[in-house]
Amino acid sequence: MWGSWVRRGILIFCLLCLLAIPIVLVTRGLDLEGMAGYGYVGVFLATFLSSTTVIFPAPGVVVVILAAAMFNPAWVAIVACLGGSLGEFTSYLVGYGGRIAIGQEYSERYKRAEDWMRRHGGITIFIFALVPFLIFDLVGIAAGTLRYPFWKFLLATLLGHLPGAFVVAYLGWWILPHFLPFLQ
Repeated sequence: MWGSWVRRGILIFCLLCLLAIPIVLVTRGLDLEGMAGYGYVGVFLATFLSSTTVIFPAPGVVVVILAAAMFNPAWVAIVACLGGSLGEFTSYLVGYGGRIAIGQEYSERYKRAEDWMRRHGGITIFIFALVPFLIFDLVGIAAGTLRYPFWKFLLATLLGHLPGAFVVAYLGWWILPHFLPFLQ
């Protein structure tokens, strides 16, 4: 009996910490764009932190664009994919911690995301990770709520994020040097 309460307490504590970290970093003025200057570690941290936010957008893509102009774009894409995918575990944990109160504006979308997760599982995760304008966090929360295996969640997320990371990195590598003279 006490064991289950302890596990729940630890899970709630971890969830609160994971939700508080990105909010504090963003509200305190974290310079995500400046992280591009730290190389691949900066890209990893920026994409990881921007993905840990749950339904609160953070601009990790800017770091990928800037870093791709300075470093090897293929490695930037791979590191960005890893950081972004690992950061998505926060939405999974929020759902795994139990049903949470989804804001009224997202409740209908969440119900659809949960239904898609029940019917298609990994394909839903892959598509939502692949298409940047879909709200991935709702699928992550649904996956956690439904106790979808975490390794499958992470694999589908990685596979979905990878093509987008390559597109963004190579666009940054190709376009940014052409526009840099105009920005100065």
